[in-house]
Amino acid sequence: YKRQMQDLAVAFALTFVIEGIFYALAPEKAQAMMRELIGLDPEMLRKAGLLIALIGVIFVVMLRGA
Repeated sequence: YKRQMQDLAVAFALTFVIEGIFYALAPEKAQAMMRELIGLDPEMLRKAGLLIALIGVIFVVMLRGA
């Protein structure tokens, strides 16, 4: 259980690292992307989020060999 919680904490930390790098290297692109997202239908955003989450789960399963 402890190992799983450490893996979860590392995953969250890597999310912060990746987002931080994106904002630091391309702040204008980040702002442009946010402006575009505001105009999208919430249902479309929900579906895109679920799809991205599913892809992430598939990657984790592939990498972990579970």
